[in-house]
Amino acid sequence: MARLGRHSLLLIAWLCVTQYPSLLNAQCPQTWLSGPEQGLPGVNASVYAATTWDPDGNGPQPALLVVGGDFTLAGETLASRIAAWDGTAWQPLAGGVTGRVNALAVYNGELIAAGEFGTAGGQTAYRIARWDGAAWHPLGVEIYINGYVNALAVYNDELVAGGAFTMVGALPANRIARWNGATWQALGSGMNNDVRALTVHGQELVAGGWFTTAGGQAVGYIARWDGAGWQTLGSGMNSRVFALGAYNGELIAGGFFTVAGGQAANRIARWDGAAWQPLGSGMSDYVLAVGAYGGELVAAGFFTTAGGQPALCIARWDGAVWRPLGSGMNNDVNALTSYEGGLIAGGGAAKNVARWNGAAWQPLGTGLAGSIYALTVLDEQLIAGGVFTHAGAQSAVRIARWDGLNWQPLGSGMDNTVLALTVYNGEVIAGGYFNTAGGLPVNRIARWDGVAWQSLGSGVNGWVFALAVYNGELIAGGWFSAAGGQPAHHIARWNGAIWQPLGDGTDNEVRALAVLDGTLIVGGLFTAAGGQPASRVAAWDGNAWQPLGDGLYGAVHTLVVHGGQLVAGGNFYLPAGSYVARWDGAAWSALGGGMDSPVYALTVYDADLIAGGYFLIAGGQSAYFIARWNGATWQPLGDGLNAPVNALTVFRNELVVGGDFNLAGGSVSAHWARWGLDCAVGDVDCSGGVDFDDISPFVLALSDPAGYAAAYPNCDPLNGDCNGDGVVDFDDIDPFVNCLMNGGCL
Repeated sequence: MARLGRHSLLLIAWLCVTQYPSLLNAQCPQTWLSGPEQGLPGVNASVYAATTWDPDGNGPQPALLVVGGDFTLAGETLASRIAAWDGTAWQPLAGGVTGRVNALAVYNGELIAAGEFGTAGGQTAYRIARWDGAAWHPLGVEIYINGYVNALAVYNDELVAGGAFTMVGALPANRIARWNGATWQALGSGMNNDVRALTVHGQELVAGGWFTTAGGQAVGYIARWDGAGWQTLGSGMNSRVFALGAYNGELIAGGFFTVAGGQAANRIARWDGAAWQPLGSGMSDYVLAVGAYGGELVAAGFFTTAGGQPALCIARWDGAVWRPLGSGMNNDVNALTSYEGGLIAGGGAAKNVARWNGAAWQPLGTGLAGSIYALTVLDEQLIAGGVFTHAGAQSAVRIARWDGLNWQPLGSGMDNTVLALTVYNGEVIAGGYFNTAGGLPVNRIARWDGVAWQSLGSGVNGWVFALAVYNGELIAGGWFSAAGGQPAHHIARWNGAIWQPLGDGTDNEVRALAVLDGTLIVGGLFTAAGGQPASRVAAWDGNAWQPLGDGLYGAVHTLVVHGGQLVAGGNFYLPAGSYVARWDGAAWSALGGGMDSPVYALTVYDADLIAGGYFLIAGGQSAYFIARWNGATWQPLGDGLNAPVNALTVFRNELVVGGDFNLAGGSVSAHWARWGLDCAVGDVDCSGGVDFDDISPFVLALSDPAGYAAAYPNCDPLNGDCNGDGVVDFDDIDPFVNCLMNGGCL
């Protein structure tokens, strides 16, 4: 192909602005859009096991962190119960396994996974399987293990598995068995109850769990195998052992016990070779994992204090006292390991896996670490609020902003959930459950001035669920009885200096606000407004409250104006359709049969009404948690989402959805998703959108593919393949112009 010159670039630009006016209204296909930082900073459900594995031993490939649990997503990929982290991104291990992974180990250079599954990589593998770097294999041919496997260890060049089973194939094996690479064998007569933990200490294998006998003798929840038979470790414990490890050459046991070797030892103890000893005053509740990091012992589980000091679910022992690791976790920690100089904790917190770098906890991956409950837009930036604690690759506590490429925090965020957002006087306003914003006492409502969080007077004495701007004033609705120190029943207005009530307010919660034809519309759980009957919805004209007909019979959670009419969504019922209704100025009516479950968010996009919530059916057809109303019928948005929607807005000509979901259209999109125009590719300069800056690189890709690859090494060589035929050529010019004139196609 002859090289295109500057005149070709000018020709394409001229075509865009003069010869294709019809393209200004052309519509590319609408779909769920992928993009940066839409994955998970971790995995989507609990982690129960973690280890490191080097696929090629001493070869050039880096070691991997491998985690197992009951999750199905990791980072930006589908990963069934097991996934690997390479330091940058998560990757699945083929098709993974079909049930929970409880334990991981490395044996003969291969990764071993065990737990509650029946297949691995699509083939039969009862409770245990090996991964050779390319495929999953069973350990033995058609070997059925009749109970869960909870723990793995390598002892005397054999793989040892402990759990709840009593048979391995035709072999009696009471809760513990060993694999020599070819066959399974029992370890004596085994235990009388579940094995939950295994480790090697010195020349012996140590097992802990729920059992009270091993090899036929009383052992007190812990026992050692010396290669020939089971032996006691003193008198053992008075309750279950869940974790085993080593520190300073001594055996460490953690669990639910409060006595070890006859003396007090709260949930953790050390075996010095002759007797059990406590580690300080121990923990307030059970220990599930032990490990070592930075020369210190680390213990984790589901406790709130260690050594009498606050320590949420994880703590470190320096040989004398217990100390917390940062602010700890908000849920149980089940697994500990080390990777690339950091401590890895897996469990039910921090998107279920996190890294401690010696000073702070960090996520593994980018994205939002928790649900979104509110969305708004300010100065070409998307603002999200909710329960998340990380956004992108950094801390962003319950509120963050998206500039089109990256998530950024807004100061140090809030101390509790953000439920409502709006823009007032050029500033972001946030409301919710929080008491502080940026460390400043604010009482459930605050404003971001672009640099720091500020209070709005003394705030309110309850919760804020809804925000709006009406007649130049900020309106806050929720569950409170005072604003700025004076009575204000569930709704109040802020004029920039002081809070004032709106008449007598309502008799119960306000959940939604909207403005219709110069009137403020309020929805919620109330049955009266301004002292007169008003069932869940009412109007404020600036002076007095009025009902809207007979109102609605059930909670109103969201309001929007569509086509000049008010639309309400919530948990209410109408004879012709439930959960969504419109007000025509005289009466309420259902929209096309409504939904099968509540609606929690409404907005308008591309002239259509968009509804999100807990529903699976809209207008009688499948619509998973989100649907659009075109004025006549309800329609799904592609394959929808996999969990409820809490918030909706429009940003840069795209519909933005926030909620509890992790999938949009079948692809990973954690807690936020984008729906909009898709013009094949079109973003030729990899800027995150399609605009006139793409013309020059498009011409380069068209005329000199090698030159394009050199100039844009991080871009896909087929980014200019706008018609999707697998090659960048002259046939791509028309669809490229189409994309360009619609703007924002990805």
